[in-house]
Amino acid sequence: MRTSPNVIITGTPGVGKTVHCEQLAEETGLRHLSINQVAKERDCYETYDHELQTWVVDEDKLLDAIEDQVLQGGYLIDWHACDLFPKSWIDLVVVLRCPSTNVHYDRLAS
Repeated sequence: MRTSPNVIITGTPGVGKTVHCEQLAEETGLRHLSINQVAKERDCYETYDHELQTWVVDEDKLLDAIEDQVLQGGYLIDWHACDLFPKSWIDLVVVLRCPSTNVHYDRLAS
């Protein structure tokens, strides 16, 4: 049984998920779990999409890779979607939004 919550911090690329997770981890003692980093380190990819110029994540492999960790609780999960994770794993979902299209575009362009 978990004694600490698991929180997903989600939103479109460039809204500040990683920055928020890092700050919250520092302030709360919860651990930051970057799904991008896990996918890279544990080779959780199906294929590369040349049109979109991005890797396609193998969701089953990814979930298998993080299940033991996440079930312990105490994670801030940094990912652009929340529907991948079983509901029983997650206690709270926070959706970040950028207040301005111009600001968001500038973040993505940099």
